[in-house]
Amino acid sequence: MRYIIISFFLAIHLFGFDYHLKPYAISEGVNCFFGIPSKVSKENGGNMINCCYIETKEGYVVIDSGPTYQYAQDTYSIMENMKNMPVKYVINTSSEEEHILGNGFFKEQGAIIIAPSAYKNRLIEKKELKIIQKLSRDAISHTQLVSIDKYIDVKDYQIIAGNLQIDIKHIPKDNEHLIVMISSKKIVFAGDMIFNNRIVPLKNNRSLVVWQEGLKLLDSLPWIDIISSHGYMTRRSALKNTQSYLTLLKDEVLSSIKKGYSKEESIRRIKLSSFSEDRLYSFWHPKNVATVYDELKNNRSEKKMTKHKVEIHPTPKVKKIVIKKVPKVKYVDFKTAIARAKRKHKIVFIKVRSTTCKYCDELDSVISSNDKVKKILNKYFEVVMINIDYDDLPIEVRISSTPTLLFVEPNNSNLLMNLTGIRALGEFYSILAELVTDGHNGGYLRP
Repeated sequence: MRYIIISFFLAIHLFGFDYHLKPYAISEGVNCFFGIPSKVSKENGGNMINCCYIETKEGYVVIDSGPTYQYAQDTYSIMENMKNMPVKYVINTSSEEEHILGNGFFKEQGAIIIAPSAYKNRLIEKKELKIIQKLSRDAISHTQLVSIDKYIDVKDYQIIAGNLQIDIKHIPKDNEHLIVMISSKKIVFAGDMIFNNRIVPLKNNRSLVVWQEGLKLLDSLPWIDIISSHGYMTRRSALKNTQSYLTLLKDEVLSSIKKGYSKEESIRRIKLSSFSEDRLYSFWHPKNVATVYDELKNNRSEKKMTKHKVEIHPTPKVKKIVIKKVPKVKYVDFKTAIARAKRKHKIVFIKVRSTTCKYCDELDSVISSNDKVKKILNKYFEVVMINIDYDDLPIEVRISSTPTLLFVEPNNSNLLMNLTGIRALGEFYSILAELVTDGHNGGYLRP
């Protein structure tokens, strides 16, 4: 996992809003301005998403123009200082205001603007921009919606900018979001498909089911670096965090509906506390539960109606298919784990917990219930559980908090990884998969 750590300094100057933007290099010719993981306010000028620019032989390609005309102007000033070239294209990955309201500035510079088809609705409806009401006058000066040169509707689209081929991916059943891929650089711009450093928001009744399908598409693409609209993580774990939250949310809401709980009861019951430290959790999570409850409840009702209409005649009996359960993960003591791991060419996994640790409880629950996790642990790991309130650690290592995960190579007892604070299923599984890959490369795991 790779993180970009950034400090932001914002100020409102006498002669206009100054965003104090600083570009960060992602790869050769690709730089990004990282937004603040917060809500839009007068103090931040709407600077809460990530906007990027790509250098080509013809000029720049901008990914998301930002929240205001002034923001776009500031970014272009920085780009000009690095290399004085025009902006050839601007690609909006979302139709949300924070992504598109810098378009006016770049339109004046002659750039071709590309956006999701939902942008059309904003122009047609001519509603007052919400962000305008939240920002100061100097920040919103000259900011307005402008016409678009190319809408991406039901098909993918490709542009050639100088020496680069840039693929713009349409997301099935989603007319509000796009994925931008540069295959030659192994980089993808995911926009609002993934969120890090803040909770996932299902705003404007966004469909969880459609979002999950979009994440499958994103996961299937051949990329190394990923830039989302929110957060600083740029590796596969960035995607896994959002996948984990949406998966757990869907599972919990479905379970709540099946048990007959009302929407209000579901909001009270479903906490997903492992995500409670993410920014804006208390604001968005209850709304997310309500949105998903309505969507899944409606889906279940539609399925029941369809089933009632179709089953006019009795259906023939079908032989019951018995699905074989994945065996539980067995915990052993450290000495036994080392001996077995040597004999079976496995890795020793020590799960360190304390008695009163809610994240430890959730991790235990994942290990005992998730088939995908159980399969990889049973096949490649010998698992030891240590409660530091009662047990001594079998190896010399300092524990600062729990849960802590220790991975040991059994042949020499070398510590392969010491990890503290797993909060998402996707992140945990991704770590296990990486260790398996390293073990195969290192020759101490069976192929």
